Amino acid sequence: MKRFSNAVVFVVSIGLVAVFSSTASGKDGAKQGTGTIKGKISVRGVRSPENVLIYIEKAPGEFPPPKEPAAMDQKKLVFTPTVLPIVKGTTVRFLNSDPILHNVFWPAGKGYSKRNLGTWGKGAAKTFKFDVEGAVVLLCNVHPEMEAHVVVLQNPFFAVVDKDGAYEIKDVPPGDYTVKTWYTKPKKLRSKTAKVSVSADKATTLDFSLSRRR
Repeated sequence: MKRFSNAVVFVVSIGLVAVFSSTASGKDGAKQGTGTIKGKISVRGVRSPENVLIYIEKAPGEFPPPKEPAAMDQKKLVFTPTVLPIVKGTTVRFLNSDPILHNVFWPAGKGYSKRNLGTWGKGAAKTFKFDVEGAVVLLCNVHPEMEAHVVVLQNPFFAVVDKDGAYEIKDVPPGDYTVKTWYTKPKKLRSKTAKVSVSADKATTLDFSLSRRR
């Protein structure tokens, strides 16, 4: 009987720990006391809203970059991911996973002068620290069809849209913000902004309809 009682106490204790952990992390794994911005992106003029970037334009405070580098791979003659949003100060590791030579360079872009990181083979990688807000288009002079984008932002509150147009930005501190869209080809999908108020432990819905015209 004593063994059974101890087992019950142990199970109940585990259950309490699980409940506490779930409560502390907030709804859907979000941090307690923060909110979520989520919604759908609809588009006209392109096949799908995939790779549209949604981000908070400016958030109060300082946001240190992650200690670990962000990853940009070159695999099957494709840069992966197509759009890589990062916080200012983040180092990006450019890996070549193909059994052929690849090159990484970018022309002058928003906040960055042109640069060529060189050419390297399978399994090798080079790094670059992006310490200015802006964006660059990644190209490979060995394979001109390859293209990707690194977008350097002030804060970590961003999301890249999937094929269905859904997005979610978690762990946003309560407050009023300006949310902006970004697309790899701005002439096809014009950027839009919207004001949004975020409340603690709640989800705010914000949808966008994007096209060539505003």
